[in-house]
Amino acid sequence: MSHASNRTLAPRTRVAELLTLATRFAFAALLFSSPWMVQWLDIKRRVEPVFAGYTDFFLYPSDLFLGLTVALGLLAPLVAGAPLKRGPRFFFFPFLLLVALSFVSALMSIDPALTIYHSVRMLFLFGLYLALVNTPLRAAWVTVPLALAVMVQGSVGITQFFKQSSLGLQGWGELNLNPAETGVSILRYDDLRILRAYGLTDHPNLLGGFLTFALVYILGYYLHPAHGRARYLFLAPLALGIVALFFTFSRSAELAFGIAAALMIIALLQDKPAQRQRARDLGIAIVLCAFLLLPAVVNNQRLLAQRAGLANAFSENVGEERSLVERDELLESANRLFYRHQLSGVGNGALALGMFYLDKEFPREQYYYQPAHLVVLDVAAELGILGGFVWLWLMLAPLAVMWQKRARFISDAWCAAVAAAVVVTFVVGLFDYYPWIWQSGRIWQWSAWGLFAAVFVSIPSRGVHE
Repeated sequence: MSHASNRTLAPRTRVAELLTLATRFAFAALLFSSPWMVQWLDIKRRVEPVFAGYTDFFLYPSDLFLGLTVALGLLAPLVAGAPLKRGPRFFFFPFLLLVALSFVSALMSIDPALTIYHSVRMLFLFGLYLALVNTPLRAAWVTVPLALAVMVQGSVGITQFFKQSSLGLQGWGELNLNPAETGVSILRYDDLRILRAYGLTDHPNLLGGFLTFALVYILGYYLHPAHGRARYLFLAPLALGIVALFFTFSRSAELAFGIAAALMIIALLQDKPAQRQRARDLGIAIVLCAFLLLPAVVNNQRLLAQRAGLANAFSENVGEERSLVERDELLESANRLFYRHQLSGVGNGALALGMFYLDKEFPREQYYYQPAHLVVLDVAAELGILGGFVWLWLMLAPLAVMWQKRARFISDAWCAAVAAAVVVTFVVGLFDYYPWIWQSGRIWQWSAWGLFAAVFVSIPSRGVHE
């Protein structure tokens, strides 16, 4: 009887292992393709003057890999006969509530079809979280595709900045970039218009967000001695990515990387047995990155000072002043809509349309309709006050876990990197909205949660040094 059972289970086990392997490849492809916003399909639903990105239905290459990751990742434990892990309760139930609120918000939405479209996307992201919790992943499955994408996106972005135009890669998703044209993201001083690095993304802030998300994982992989000498190869994408991040001039991304990397380094240097080797490896990385970054900083001091608000740049520079005032107007508009729709919200994904249809106080002749640059407010305005509280919980709960489980995050560089990625999404969400509304940002946000939950599941209830 036992021999027959073994013969029956063996093929099933092999199929489950193949599905798990396929899930890893699909997730790696998802990470690699995540910065690209190439539109395979655009179902036009234009509402002028609202930007099409807030009204149309899109299909991206990353959607294919997202669907494969979810389908394969959830099928593997089913085939293996293993129970489906849901991850820590502080994630699973808030995610479930968030998805439910999203679909319910379609009943009161400004555009029910648009809200259902975004709700289905959120359901797939919830599936991504579950797939990551149920799929064993070595660090290389995350870091290698991110490192390759950094080399591609960073190289394109740096070249765009020096050339001050697009590179003719429109077939690969590059936008037509001319700093003299309206609508292109630029910096200005005197009469000069300076193009920011885009890479193959839709905006320099998106490129900056991707680089920040990827770089913390790369840094954690590099600092983990168990990865052997091959980890020194990751110094190349680390250094190139930091230089490319500088040329995006994305303040939110640069701030997020600075905070996350600093917290990770401080934590890892607390581990006395590994302190000397980590300090040496950090020294190598810092010297290399500083060597490559210094010329960029020296040659662009005026732009850097402008972005930092030096010499009254926030009040005297037309571009910086307009940007800050626009952000204030968007925050006020989102606040007004939230106040009027506290219980139901205006519908997932419908905030820009809500501003257009419902907020007559918005200075529509001066600024573009877009979500406010504060994710928790956008969530509250779209899903109601309960949705806002759920998102606030999802921002803060991981920080409490990091503190509670700090012994593991101090001793294990990869765990520290996974925690740092969550910090990145937290900080970016305080200054920009793409972790909530854009496909790329959503992938980074939910991947960070899923990888964090997977690491959390493997951490004992007591710290490893206790």
